[in-house]
Amino acid sequence: MDWKPNPLISADTVASEPTKPSKPGSVGFEGAVSAKSPKIQAGPDPAELARASAILNRTGVRIMALEAGTVIGVWSDLDVPEGRAALHAIGLDRYPVRYLDGPGVPMRYKIRRVKGEPVPLDVLIEMERNPAEPWKIRDRMLNEMGWYSKPLVSTARHREWTTGGNA
Repeated sequence: MDWKPNPLISADTVASEPTKPSKPGSVGFEGAVSAKSPKIQAGPDPAELARASAILNRTGVRIMALEAGTVIGVWSDLDVPEGRAALHAIGLDRYPVRYLDGPGVPMRYKIRRVKGEPVPLDVLIEMERNPAEPWKIRDRMLNEMGWYSKPLVSTARHREWTTGGNA
């Protein structure tokens, strides 16, 4: 047998120089590279979002698609500062608020699955006239009327209930 192995491919190129690219450049990078890194904004705190979501769920808040656009539905007796803060935390405070137990809200949104009892219509109307702090109007008027619903107690108790004792 006269068989001999072929020389290695690199054996004949050892003496030569490495190959050079045919034209200089780099793939995908053109122009100056910035030394500045973009600012990355942190998103909302997940714990705060969970807390806000729990408050909105406990108070029966609804996002409604009405002819006028997106509207937030809130029960008049459960409208509390913590609920409004929860809307803000989730980014829903940019939408108008309407009372679910008020006129003009479609029946499909009026099914109530939360504790409490809607306030009398005259109280609700006054609450709508004072959108900055409607709960103060509600509490004052109900106190003046001597109207006490079993679930509706002081605003402090309301806060405790709506926040799950985490206020």
